[in-house]
Amino acid sequence: MPPPKNQHECQTGDRYLFGLQERVDQIDEFPSQINALVDSGSTLSSMDARDIKIRKNTNGTLWVHFTVPTTRDKRKLVKMAKPLKRFARVQTHHGIPQKRPVIEAKIRLGPIETRTDFSLTSRSRFRNPILLGTNTLKNLAIIDISREFLLKNNCLQVSRSP
Repeated sequence: MPPPKNQHECQTGDRYLFGLQERVDQIDEFPSQINALVDSGSTLSSMDARDIKIRKNTNGTLWVHFTVPTTRDKRKLVKMAKPLKRFARVQTHHGIPQKRPVIEAKIRLGPIETRTDFSLTSRSRFRNPILLGTNTLKNLAIIDISREFLLKNNCLQVSRSP
């Protein structure tokens, strides 16, 4: 049976065609409606997070407690707690390195569900609350920076792990 006609609009071989921006429809179990900037020049994906606190669990593991926006206007925030994977040293646009906590989250973009690492920081001054870096994009995407929002809801539902 041939693949659905609409699959060709969003997939080339085993890769999905991403535009400069794509919509994140879900972060872990939380539905969302936020735009992500697709940035192949960034090594690590980044997520807008507020009230970041690192706490030691009773078993000695470190957890990151934070809130994230789930709507485009950034007014609706949800509280999350995730195990700390590591700290990343990130070079900012101003040339000042920052030490950021890194967590793993599951996101859905149109037909794609994937687990990926995010550094947490305030992205409140940026238009896009999420930046997708090469850690998320490699083996998953072909990027067409002349277009936006290419992933369609009617593509095949897939689940990808890094």
